[in-house]
Amino acid sequence: MYFPEGARLPKALKTIVSAGHTSPNANQPASFLSWRHFDVPPIFEWRWLGATMIFQINALDHELHFLGYRGSKTQADNIQIKWANYHQSRLLQLVHNVENAIQARYLKHSHVIAIQQRVALEYPRWHTWTQSAPLGKTVKEAVIKLEAMHRWDHSDIAALREGYIQKQLHIYADFFQRVESNPLTDKQRRACIIDDDNNLLLAGAGTGKTSVMIGRAGYLLTSGQARPEDILLLAYGQKAAAEMDERIKHKLAIQSIKTSTFHSLGLSIITHVEGKNPTLSPWVNDEQEKTKWVLASLKNQLQTESYQKQVVAYLSNYYHQPKSPFDFDALADYSRYLNENNVRTLKGERVSCFVHLHIANWLYKHGIEYRYQAKYVFDIKNKHLRENRADFYLPQDDVYIECFLLDKEGNTPCYTDKNRYQEMIKNKREMHRQHGSRYIELFYHQYAKGKFNSALKRAASKLQINIAPLSNESLLHSLQKTHYLSELAALFCQLIGLYKSTIPGKFSVKTVMANVASKDAGIDTQQVRTAFTLLRPIYQDYQKHLIQHDYIDFEDMISKAIMYVENGKFTAPWRYIMVDEFQDISEPRARLVRALRDCALTVGALDEKCATLTSSGVKTRRKKGQSASLFCVGDDWQAIYRFSGSDVTLTTQFNQYFGQSSENVLDQTFRFNNRIGDVATQFVSQNPAQIPKNICSLAKVADPRVSLLYSDNKTSSSEVLLHQALAALADKADKKYEQVNKSGKTEKNRLTESDGIKNTSRERSKPTVYILARFWFQLPDREGLEVLNKQYSNLHIMCLSFHAAKGKEADFTIITGMTRGKHGFPSDKVTSPVVEALLPKHETFEHAEERRLFYVALTRAKHRVYVLAEMTEASPFVTEIINGTYDVELISCDET
Repeated sequence: MYFPEGARLPKALKTIVSAGHTSPNANQPASFLSWRHFDVPPIFEWRWLGATMIFQINALDHELHFLGYRGSKTQADNIQIKWANYHQSRLLQLVHNVENAIQARYLKHSHVIAIQQRVALEYPRWHTWTQSAPLGKTVKEAVIKLEAMHRWDHSDIAALREGYIQKQLHIYADFFQRVESNPLTDKQRRACIIDDDNNLLLAGAGTGKTSVMIGRAGYLLTSGQARPEDILLLAYGQKAAAEMDERIKHKLAIQSIKTSTFHSLGLSIITHVEGKNPTLSPWVNDEQEKTKWVLASLKNQLQTESYQKQVVAYLSNYYHQPKSPFDFDALADYSRYLNENNVRTLKGERVSCFVHLHIANWLYKHGIEYRYQAKYVFDIKNKHLRENRADFYLPQDDVYIECFLLDKEGNTPCYTDKNRYQEMIKNKREMHRQHGSRYIELFYHQYAKGKFNSALKRAASKLQINIAPLSNESLLHSLQKTHYLSELAALFCQLIGLYKSTIPGKFSVKTVMANVASKDAGIDTQQVRTAFTLLRPIYQDYQKHLIQHDYIDFEDMISKAIMYVENGKFTAPWRYIMVDEFQDISEPRARLVRALRDCALTVGALDEKCATLTSSGVKTRRKKGQSASLFCVGDDWQAIYRFSGSDVTLTTQFNQYFGQSSENVLDQTFRFNNRIGDVATQFVSQNPAQIPKNICSLAKVADPRVSLLYSDNKTSSSEVLLHQALAALADKADKKYEQVNKSGKTEKNRLTESDGIKNTSRERSKPTVYILARFWFQLPDREGLEVLNKQYSNLHIMCLSFHAAKGKEADFTIITGMTRGKHGFPSDKVTSPVVEALLPKHETFEHAEERRLFYVALTRAKHRVYVLAEMTEASPFVTEIINGTYDVELISCDET
């Protein structure tokens, strides 16, 4: 559009219009607007004083008035054609690029957003005028496609994705058929193809997740979407990483895909950035020596009086994790808790409740001699009190202390008869009145409200009890003869590792307290503050030790790697990051994965200034681009490592941490039969926070395959139950072997499928049997295992803890240790509030992780599970199974 020299242009156009060097008349310089300036074609309106041309530039409308009617009518259609001719390349290129993207790759969420943004900009330029405009066929078709893209909704996007998946399933059907020993299932194949920005594959026990990891890597290579050096596979342990690497090399014949543990990856990143291999602290693989060093540092800090005072206060008030007697249903359970947690006074005495512990420690610190659970020095005539003892007796002052377990409303623990207890109190008071004995009365509700110390102090003053507080030095000298300091050092050793892996940067008690506040879990904040105040100088000494010797520890491998990735010192070359056993991930590891994803590079031209690390050590150079694709495989039902920092919510709330995600499920298991699966699924699904899944078993059987072998007789020990289960399995193995010999190959194969009896020689046909327990010490030792294998020579018997059994399978399993208490299952072991301060938020569902652990134990067996239970000490899980609707076989050992 030309404007003759001297033309009066609208103000808004003066910065857009430029001086032209050519014009229709070379003798008359002109200013002009190019077609590129117009957002849409100009339109004309016919008004009283002439035509008005309305045009839009940079989203602003402009008008030119008083144009001739005839010329305007002549140019209207011509203007649209010229505008379209100028801008059609942009339209055609956009439509072409979108169509290519849909055909060439899975339509990621980020791609959808980018396409919708581009379409939203282009669509208004064409949609209002093109239907009646004299445009070419190619442009009109492109406009129709643009309009369809503009109307995309969730169902359209899903249809496009499904179309791509079906196309890939057809093209690579042969690859999926042969990549593993058995053809991949339809859901396994889809998991290989689906490639959103973030992908979570929920893979139930025995559903072939490793096959998907192999298949996905192979598919990306075979389809040309990736090169080997573009792929990173992360596993947790060295053994798992080595097995994955071996399978990749064997199945795909590829050597250069990087398979690594998180810590090995961290070391590689640190080495790359620092230009040298870091030196690992000798304590990385020697926790015992690390604890010795921490103990030495603790003793060094104890040279100062202020630190002595803090340690004594901590050990006196917080060393044991108190539990109220009102929290227990039976006195035996409360006593078990006290015994199993080795609750002792500063003098080393066992006590019958935490109230007595508090009194004993207060008396000891104040230099008051006492006798615990002492006999009365006078004859007791009341027959109801003859077996009673005083809680405490102070011989030097001839004073008794009677502590009564009554709350503010006068209630007793539920395992105590309230009326009889009240009568006992009345009798004791009368006894002391008759004998004129001096005594102090204390009550549980005073302890619960933190008023015990003041109550003891007032009573001692009133009765003129001689108080001679021991010095902190004297107290510590006595404590060094006990286990207190060594166990405190072990706690501090654990806290150092947890702190470094949880809270980045310098040591800060304030940060710890903020972390506690975010959990809202009823953690004793004063205890936490005291513990971390004590830990601070030891932690600082520990860090100085590492720096002085140029060491890094286990936690540094992750934290330093995160720092280098987040601050841009390391740029990841991997476009496809795949994480195995994702349910076991901790927040620092998840943060490293997210950082690697966000700093990843796309394929591009080489850039000699930017060298990045690959699996083979070869340095490749690429241009920076979009973030990598993240593919995580896990099962929230098998998340069992919270004690080491794993956070199941990173799986159950995956998209909250990583962003918009695709979630898929592998729900066909090749391991256990349907009856084992039904029981295991019902049990773990009691927790509503677990992601619902319907795991289907390939093997179908009619009768129950979880057998609860129990005894109500105290004389029938777990060992008796174990032998009964093994005898039953050995008998079945013999009978099946005889049937196999008689009936030939067909029958032999049928028996193999239904009962787990292998179809080769007798030696090789031994069924595998796992004996599983919550703790290793509950299992037969090496010699005991040898005896069992000799006694039941037609079985191959192994022993594993529940945790160690994860990822493994056997023909049959026998689950033992199903009792109550700290070393029962579920374990009632109490985690220190100080440790809780650094662990992921505690789950509200009771025994949530222990429930998942039982699921893991149940799903190790292919054919049958025996659960052994002594009903006199039965686990709550056993009670739940018996009283619930679980389809299990109940076998009484007492009747056999």
